[in-house]
Amino acid sequence: MPVQWPAHLGPMAALDVELGCADAQFSFALARAQPQRFVVGLDIRERIIALGQRRAAREGLPNLTLAYCNLGVDLDRVFAPRSVDRFHLLFPDPWFKAKHHKRRVLEPAVLSVIAAQLRPGGELHVATDVFELGLAALEEVEADESFENLAGAWKFTRDNPYGASSRREQTTIARGQRVWRMIWRRR
Repeated sequence: MPVQWPAHLGPMAALDVELGCADAQFSFALARAQPQRFVVGLDIRERIIALGQRRAAREGLPNLTLAYCNLGVDLDRVFAPRSVDRFHLLFPDPWFKAKHHKRRVLEPAVLSVIAAQLRPGGELHVATDVFELGLAALEEVEADESFENLAGAWKFTRDNPYGASSRREQTTIARGQRVWRMIWRRR
């Protein structure tokens, strides 16, 4: 289950992980823009992962890997402790009904794994177009003393500092809607 590290990058290369990558547009853009970084897209849909792996091979992106992962169950077995530089959770399903909130990615058990796998100073980047989901993310992460909000406690970050965006982010901005973005640093 652990992701295979590309030999050409060496063990000290920075590692970015997109959680729930879907079509992995963000991961592809990040891998193109920063070929010295190892970029991993994780998703639960095996068909989408297979398509993305073929696309990465066609585009000649040896620093990009897509892999199957049920985040709530498997994430703790994918990366070693303190090995990830950035986790990106972009436009996750909001799961509005209270009985479905347990399906949200940012729940205490998964957040604990993220904290354990981030290097000190590593980042957790979350973006959504649903204000209520942004507030729920703030509530969950701000309560965890492992993280420091780079914009200040309980604040959103306006700009995308990564030079890559997901399809959903592009669509949201094209519609003139707000992206609710948060970036935390691992203490």
